[in-house]
Amino acid sequence: MAIFTIILSLLVLIIVQKFSRNLILSILSAVAVVFLFRFEPVVMLNSFVEPLKDLSFYKLIITVFLIYLFSASLDDSGDAKNFAKSSRSLFDDRTAMAFMPMLIGFLPMPGGAMFTAPIVKIIGDEKNYDNEYMMVTNYWFRHVVEFFWPVYPAMFLLCSLSGENISTFSINLLPVFLVSAVIGWLFLNGFKLPRIKKAKPDELKGFWIIFFIVLTGVMILGFKIEGYIALSINIGAYFLIRRKYFFSSLKKALKKYDIFFLLFLFFVYKYFLTGVNLTTDIASDLNSIGFNITLLAFILPLLLGMATGITQSAVGIAAPLLLTLGANTSWLYFSAVAGVLLSPVHLCVVLTSKYYSADLSYVYRKVFFLLLFTGLVPFFITLI
Repeated sequence: MAIFTIILSLLVLIIVQKFSRNLILSILSAVAVVFLFRFEPVVMLNSFVEPLKDLSFYKLIITVFLIYLFSASLDDSGDAKNFAKSSRSLFDDRTAMAFMPMLIGFLPMPGGAMFTAPIVKIIGDEKNYDNEYMMVTNYWFRHVVEFFWPVYPAMFLLCSLSGENISTFSINLLPVFLVSAVIGWLFLNGFKLPRIKKAKPDELKGFWIIFFIVLTGVMILGFKIEGYIALSINIGAYFLIRRKYFFSSLKKALKKYDIFFLLFLFFVYKYFLTGVNLTTDIASDLNSIGFNITLLAFILPLLLGMATGITQSAVGIAAPLLLTLGANTSWLYFSAVAGVLLSPVHLCVVLTSKYYSADLSYVYRKVFFLLLFTGLVPFFITLI
């Protein structure tokens, strides 16, 4: 019955998401299904209270807010646009088309692939590259950084739920990023090495924002500073230079209030599953039939990522259950990212497929094989 309850809960979530396109309503529907089968009002009430007493929840909210604030400020100030322009001045066509999206990947932003799509197309059109090649290149390299970079909300969410140190978790996933980048280059460009052009100093001035991006990572990885503190310091320093854009960026970031409520619901879901002992019962049921947790930790986040198109959604829904069952967090995280990259409702796909007028079946075939080879790394990590 426990397995049936959770499967039905997830099916309802996927169906509601498909027809309503409202993730908050979808999560509430999933919680309602579990509540009907495990009718425990006191536990339900407590599950809405416990996140408010959880320090990790507040750290997560602050972190996500700062990420949105920084992304909005880069857009308002024009620094992101200048950054892309400098990238084109420094690299040859294929390298620029891969490098620009990858660097933008260090700046988490919804629909970020669309940010570099116009420049990739300009470069590609000059060399008569087909639309599918341009879209896959832009799409893949925009997201390879997500496999390890410790600024993505989904990674903070997973580490908050699992209790792992985010810097250690990020370092463990570094090989996944390296393999994804190399495989992507070889698969799309063959054995031709990337080439750097001779650019004038004034053409490279857009790269100055890299300092804030890299410093954030250094503070988290090298000095073990918590993510929200590192982001606060660096974004605060950035606004000393771009202070006139602070309030316009703040307004944009505050408009993301629905995301913060969604994160709250993830924690509610976690506490309710634990409070009614559903995860324990599922573990017992799976153990009795000999179900492989590695397979479950792959399929569940993958399907949720495909259904929602949002990595933190797939992680937030799947992690509370899978962590209780002893799933490997690296494998779980990769599966969630893979599902999002294969999702037809992923914002980057929705935006760039229209822009490039690309054949999505071709794009997904390419991305599938890239994920297949990249996935060997986190799979072997689970065996260590």
